[in-house]
Order: sequence, then C-alpha cells, then structure tokens
Amino acid sequence: MNIDKNIDFFVFDLGGVIIDLDTPFTLRQLGLHLNGNQKELSETFISNPIHHAYEKGEIDDATFRAEIRKVFNKEWTDQEIDDIWNAMLGKIPDYKIQLLKDLRKTHPVYMLSNTNGIHFKRVEEILLEQTGISSFNTLFDYVFLSHEMGCRKPDTIIYEKVLDQIGMSAEKGVFFDDTAPNLEGAEKVGLKTVHINHSKALMDYFSNVH
Repeated sequence: MNIDKNIDFFVFDLGGVIIDLDTPFTLRQLGLHLNGNQKELSETFISNPIHHAYEKGEIDDATFRAEIRKVFNKEWTDQEIDDIWNAMLGKIPDYKIQLLKDLRKTHPVYMLSNTNGIHFKRVEEILLEQTGISSFNTLFDYVFLSHEMGCRKPDTIIYEKVLDQIGMSAEKGVFFDDTAPNLEGAEKVGLKTVHINHSKALMDYFSNVH
C-alpha cells in the first residue's frame, strides 16, 4: 500500500465507499408495495425533502416513518418501513476493514456520512454480524454523521465543521465519496478528493499513489 507523503489524514464516506450500497434495490422493494402513481413517488423519494430533513436530524425516526406513511398513504408498521429503508445496505468487504486498520497505524482516519438513525443502527448491526466489530468508533478516529451534525453533504459547512474539529489543514487531507456533488463540496474547502465510482476505485488509489 502506497500513501502520498503530502497527506496527513483520510476522510471516508460510508455508503458506497465502506459498505456496499444498492439504492435502486430499496426503491424496487418500495415499488413492490405500491401501484399506479405511487410507483412514481418511490422513484423520486431519495431526493424528497423529508429524506434530506431526516439526514440533517431535523426530524426523528418516528416522524420520518410517519411521513413515509403519509407520502405513500400506507399503514406500514415500523418494522416494515425499516426493512424497506434498509434494503439498500449491503456487505462490508473484509479488505476495506483491513485497509482502515492499516491506515490508522500511521494516519488519522475519519468517517463523514450523510445518514440517519435507522440506517446507522442497521449498518452497525451489519458490521457486528460480518466482522465481530461492535462499532465504527473502533475503526475511525472520529465518526461524523450528518443527522448528529445538523447539516449534510455537499453543503460546505459540514466539511468546515469536520476540519474545525480535527484541527488539520484541508489541503493535507483526502476525501473519498461515491457521489460527485459531495466531492465538489469538499473541494470547495480545499480537500483533495477521490471518486469511488467502481468496485476497485478505493484500492486503486492506494496502489497508484507514489
């Protein structure tokens, strides 16, 4: 593994970078419970203001579930909603866990995720089930979560808050994310960025650095 000597710290997104993510699968699961015009609602739900408010911690789990019932006019149970909502969450490859462990021997490593209460509870369950590790706090020097911070990527304020807390210069850090606008937001504050746009992108970065 090669590490750029000019880099002092690393910041990783969670979904699509550390844990495999299949958002279309959640939308398909949602669609199975819907018909007619409701299916169109499922296709646009990820960009719904309710979702964004939830990721910023402006509404809690119970309110989010209530809003979903209202949007789709369904009397789903909490568990049914959680199961559909979490369907997008996949596996955490072992090599990514090992990468984080190796990096932390020499560099601070941080997580910065647009997430929410239901999802983060489930990803930590997946982490425990697959690796025996009980919390991401043991893999990262600090875990920054949008719903706890009151803001979300790609707004520059979230990156500024991260940099303020860790007390390091943006140009000394690399940020990994699977979503292009999130990378653009990070670049605005001076972070170097890597687009995780295919399954080998993360390891390719550490293979190609000289």
